[in-house]
Amino acid sequence: MATTMTLGELRTAARQRADMVNSQFVSDVELNSYINQSYFELYDLLIQKYGDNYFVAPPYQFVTDGQNNFFNLPADFYKLLGVDLALGSTLDSFVTIRPFNFADRNRYAVPNFQSFYGVTNLRYRLNANKLWLTPIPGANQTIQMWYVPRLTTLALDSDTCDGISGWTEYIIIDAAIKMLQKEESDVSVLMAQKAAMIERIKNAAENRDAANPATIADSQYTDFWWPTGSGSGNGSGAF
Repeated sequence: MATTMTLGELRTAARQRADMVNSQFVSDVELNSYINQSYFELYDLLIQKYGDNYFVAPPYQFVTDGQNNFFNLPADFYKLLGVDLALGSTLDSFVTIRPFNFADRNRYAVPNFQSFYGVTNLRYRLNANKLWLTPIPGANQTIQMWYVPRLTTLALDSDTCDGISGWTEYIIIDAAIKMLQKEESDVSVLMAQKAAMIERIKNAAENRDAANPATIADSQYTDFWWPTGSGSGNGSGAF
């Protein structure tokens, strides 16, 4: 199975799997819709497991103006991975900004500060299509966002889908199921194949860095000595 397939190739493969190569019971337009639905399913499946490993947009940066604390999310934003604050102009000057709970929205409402050691009281929260920072950040502070982008719909026959490791098979199977369901045919075999694909993806996608598995993030580090950045103001990491 190819790693990357075009929309046209996926449509042909789905028709073959459903034994509808010479049938227009399901039109190409309708089948394209099925394929895209299945593609989005695969995308969400990977994101729910390990989206930070497979689908990450280039870091998005913006500069604060000292007056606002709500900022537009990137146009292709889907899921947030992390927010950073730049302490200087170099790439290694970023420190992590921690999220805040809605109930704590006024807890940090004091003048924004940051120090050379990475201590900051700045916090973030997603709010509809905005990034909410509290307290109001000072002017000319660079904020960096890491995020998972929204998936682009396959529209042209030449549009490609990256199946990472042959996982385009999931799209083909699921699209064939949708075709056969419309025909009211038995889909039990394909459903079993889909379940096996889901299990395979979950097991294989778990860790791209096989030599060094991911660990639990350390949120208990002190704020007073480098490296810091939690801004909690005490050594326990809580505020």
